[in-house]
Amino acid sequence: MNIIIYARFSSHSQNEQSIEGQLKVCYEYAERNGYHVVGEYIDRAISGTVADNRPEFQRMIADSAKRQFQAVLVYQLDRFARNRYDSATYKAKLKKHGVRVISARENISDDASGILIEGVLESMAEYYSVELGQKIIRGMALNAEKCLSTGPLPLGFSADENKRFIINESDAVVVKRIFEMYIGGSTMADIIRYLNENQVKTNKGNAYDKNSIRRILTNKRYCGIYTYKGTEIPDGIPRIIDDTTFADVQILMEKNKKAPARAKAVDENYILTTRLFCGHCEAAMTGVSGTSHTGAIYQYYQCVTNRRRGNCKKKTVKKAYIEDLVITETKKLLTPENIDKLASAIEKLCEKERNTDNLKRISKLIRENEAATNNLVKSLEAGRVMDVIYDQIEKRQSEKANLEAQLAKEKIQAPLLKYGQIKYFFEQFAKGDISDLEHRQAFVDTFVNKIFLFDDHMTIYYNAHNSQKINIPTGELRSSPMGILVELRRIELLSESTLT
Repeated sequence: MNIIIYARFSSHSQNEQSIEGQLKVCYEYAERNGYHVVGEYIDRAISGTVADNRPEFQRMIADSAKRQFQAVLVYQLDRFARNRYDSATYKAKLKKHGVRVISARENISDDASGILIEGVLESMAEYYSVELGQKIIRGMALNAEKCLSTGPLPLGFSADENKRFIINESDAVVVKRIFEMYIGGSTMADIIRYLNENQVKTNKGNAYDKNSIRRILTNKRYCGIYTYKGTEIPDGIPRIIDDTTFADVQILMEKNKKAPARAKAVDENYILTTRLFCGHCEAAMTGVSGTSHTGAIYQYYQCVTNRRRGNCKKKTVKKAYIEDLVITETKKLLTPENIDKLASAIEKLCEKERNTDNLKRISKLIRENEAATNNLVKSLEAGRVMDVIYDQIEKRQSEKANLEAQLAKEKIQAPLLKYGQIKYFFEQFAKGDISDLEHRQAFVDTFVNKIFLFDDHMTIYYNAHNSQKINIPTGELRSSPMGILVELRRIELLSESTLT
């Protein structure tokens, strides 16, 4: 199987060498499993919190459409994405082109129970990402109190060794020119054309567009105001633009602003996408929206076959209704008793599926080292050349110390979910606000495998091993204009036999 490797490191906590470490582990994994690596995609000094900001990641997603590789190999799942929404979105895009994501450090099976474990790992990665983010934010807040740099600087500014703002004169000329052109009557399109024709780039090295010009024209830092999370400190930093020019530009921008267009279907968070299927033709059901004569926006899930060819009889279903129904039924699984059983079963499964190849290899090398050392000691006792043997014993002892250090590091790094951790995460699911979008998405990503929707009932398959299903009696759970009745065929999650 042809695969590619994706690697990433964040500038705040890692270094260039961590990329080499990730690649080494990935190549060793590929060799052990008979995979052929056909390429590498590497994002350096870039956070994984928002996948849209990673250029190599985005290039990898685009290249998956060429169908030249069948899998993306990552060191750990948190290298792929640090939040469940990005993970689900981009895995769905890869899956569309026949590409799956493999973790070299987390030995996760391909069946439904593996999906459940993967969902928990992603939840934990997001939790630790948020926790790390909170620590970074606290440090940034302390810098902000002193009007120091807290991150990427706007065009025209640099920072000295103490993180104090200083004017970058060559870039400040560009900023002044942008303000002069706009207040002189040039449109944003005129300014963009002028800058791009003169090969002037943003501070990130990109071509200018309307968003980058708008950010410059509205940035209060250019008139000396230090800003951080709603706090403004006048004269906190050096100014590039005078107050009158800045104020005139804001008035002109407001005047040039067009009347807002009528609202469109902006809520694109259809949380059942890639999991909801038509019960009649088994095609995917995807989100669509429409606007009534009053301007109200309505959102639905519609069978793809029905929309493209019109030869499927499946009716559309209201987005809010079907999503609420799925979330409500899924939350019923998370009783205290079920959480306890589920946490125990997953802990055992994690232990069973833990990738121990490297642990076994290092342990074997330690045993061989000990045997060789014992042989050297016996030679010493037999009266052989002492100096040579002492040197060999010392060398073996040094090797053993290094191997033991590697073994300890491997045990620490090897991902192993414990009962308390798993139980905590599921308790958060149970306590969470099911009206919150992120929480709803987490429910679906972690538990729901597939849903087949008919006009009068639906069948939900939850993530677990492909085992015996339990039939729940059909009953009307909620009144609806469609009169939908729900039949839930839940995969039994709570028996250890189904997870092992």
